[in-house]
Amino acid sequence: MANRRSTGSFKEYATVDTAPTGLGYFTNSVDLRAFRKDKSERRAYFSIREWETDSSDASDTSTVTITLQYKCEGDLGWQAYVPLDGSAFAVGNRVVIEDTGAAVLWRAGVLDGDFTAGSITFGFDW
Repeated sequence: MANRRSTGSFKEYATVDTAPTGLGYFTNSVDLRAFRKDKSERRAYFSIREWETDSSDASDTSTVTITLQYKCEGDLGWQAYVPLDGSAFAVGNRVVIEDTGAAVLWRAGVLDGDFTAGSITFGFDW
């Protein structure tokens, strides 16, 4: 297979099953404030899931680190989001992203060197 994105009216996902090259492989960016304004959506969720239909398949031993990033208006690059408790995101996480900041973009991805094995889907839905 190959890494791929899935975009829809209520989602922005990526699936990684091959080691990314270059800067990594990311979802398309999302503007959560725009969703609230344009689509009257109140919540956006970020999740990381095993890709197989049956999570008892081989990727349960996935070794993939997902990075959640944001960029504010005027920033030259993306900033890694770090939870206040210093923890890291893991397969099975599903959290609400509560951000109504103007012109703040979010994306998630796998950086070059952060994939060893498995097949992981991650991203945003609202």
